[in-house]
Amino acid sequence: MIELWGLMDTPVLEQLLFDHITCYIAVEEEEITSPGSLTLDSLKKAEIEVDRLHLLQISKMKELVLRNRGELEEVCRAAHLELDPHIAEDRLVALIESGVVDAGELLTNLEREINVANREVAIRKEIILMMEKWMSACEEEGWLEDYSKDDNRFSSKGAHLNLKRAEKARASIAKLPALVD
Repeated sequence: MIELWGLMDTPVLEQLLFDHITCYIAVEEEEITSPGSLTLDSLKKAEIEVDRLHLLQISKMKELVLRNRGELEEVCRAAHLELDPHIAEDRLVALIESGVVDAGELLTNLEREINVANREVAIRKEIILMMEKWMSACEEEGWLEDYSKDDNRFSSKGAHLNLKRAEKARASIAKLPALVD
């Protein structure tokens, strides 16, 4: 109970309700002299408190695990990585609730996965930037084709702006083979 109070940052006022029990933790049986201090009723209340704290701990751990999973999902999306299906949200919740896997271990594994994904993001950053440039150049190529087919391209309002864009589009298209390489 004391360990769970520490983990859950339980306020001192709530802990004082069980002071008559916790004061005997480090005491030998012979040293307990107050009559009725460890009654069956007070021990049942302590057991209920431990169960409540345990459920609270599980819910906090689920919250932390799901937050870390969301962070991992975000990092994977940024790096165009596929998320491991073994860490699906519903599966993680089921594992925590069943008690089959320690939630602390799950957190550690998720943090490790986040670090691996962050390293992968750093490795892929240059490639992703090149892909974005390539995609932009491809879009400009499509726009330039449409622009070239427009018979009114020189007589429309803002034609000089379109002409400048066309020049830039031609320059970016000329770089396409180098980007592909």
